[in-house]
Formats: sequence, structure tokens, C-alpha cells
Amino acid sequence: MADEPMADDEQSTPDMASGLTQMFVAQLRAVTEGLENLAGGGERLPAARSALLLPGALSAAQVTSIANSVAAQRRSIEALKAQLSAFDEQLALLERILGPFAEWIRTWADVEEQMVTMQRRPEAEGS
Repeated sequence: MADEPMADDEQSTPDMASGLTQMFVAQLRAVTEGLENLAGGGERLPAARSALLLPGALSAAQVTSIANSVAAQRRSIEALKAQLSAFDEQLALLERILGPFAEWIRTWADVEEQMVTMQRRPEAEGS
């Protein structure tokens, strides 16, 4: 018999929550109807339940799912930022390496050009 009061409490809590939910939905409907009357001049539009969902139609699980999805997308963007930052650092390193290498290649090309020019002069003088 000690369990009976607990069972009564368990049954009354869902009933109380259901009653509060119904009161909230009724108030929400009243506000919505008032806004419809203001916007439509008192003419009520036919209800298209499939077109518009009432605000209460989203369950807590759906809102949580949306919030989790947004958070996952933001984490994905942060990961992309980190990858782009690492790629940018790699490109900066490559740029620092290629700068002196390009200068060395130019110098080498100049030396080759001078050698080719020097070889042609004696041939031209000897002919």
C-alpha cells in the first residue's frame, strides 16, 4: 500500500502536464486567431493544415535534432577552417622554398647563356 501514493503521483503528473499543454495550445490558438483577424479584417481563411504547421507542431526532439544539425554544420566549418589554415601554411612554406630556387635557376640560366655566347664568338671569329 506504500506504493499506491506513488502510483497516484505518477498518474497525476502526466495529467497535469497534459492539462498545461492544452492550456498553452489554447492560448496560442487564441493569439493566432487574433492576429489572423487583425491581418485579414476579421475574415478567416480556410485552414490548410498541410501548408502551415502550428508552432506547437515541432516536438522537442525535432528542435533538438535541428539544433544538433546546426552545431554539426558549425563543427564542419571549423574543421574546414583548420584544414584551409594548414594548407595555407604549406603553401607559404613552398613559396619560401621556391623563391630562392627560382633565383638560383635564373642565375644558372644566365651562366648557360654566357657560355653559349662565348662558344659562338670564337666560331664566328674563326670563319
